[in-house]
Amino acid sequence: MSAQHQVTLEWGEAGMRAAVADVIVIADADRGPETEALLRLAGRTALVLEATLENADVVARAALDEQERLGERAAIAIVAAGERWADGSLRPSAADQLVAGRVVDALAELGIDFHSPACAIACAAAVALRGATKALVGAEAAALAPAHAHAHATATAGGDR
Repeated sequence: MSAQHQVTLEWGEAGMRAAVADVIVIADADRGPETEALLRLAGRTALVLEATLENADVVARAALDEQERLGERAAIAIVAAGERWADGSLRPSAADQLVAGRVVDALAELGIDFHSPACAIACAAAVALRGATKALVGAEAAALAPAHAHAHATATAGGDR
């Protein structure tokens, strides 16, 4: 657990490598290949949960249940999956930030509210944009579709020649 916060938010594989927690939550709106990569990196001693827009409340409840099982305050690391740029580097995703924010909001509703500034920002966005979330996620997916199609075509053609 962070010396300062019970709930933290990081991004991508580097964030997963840095996560030292009792509970790790992978926030990925589309449960894409990034989730699989993060699952492979997840610590074996932590409870690992996968969060989407639809199950944030269930994930938060599971985190609270784990805290109760431990009998002490559990460190919770939320790792937003993000997307990938063509060069393979992390591209933060609005959709995944909204998923992370929903988890933070659900944790706060259950009384786990000692979270980092990054969590507070994600939560504020998720709460303020609750009515527009599906439209925003759909718009982001539509904007990313051509890039994903190009990356897939390049990969199956054997890359750049």
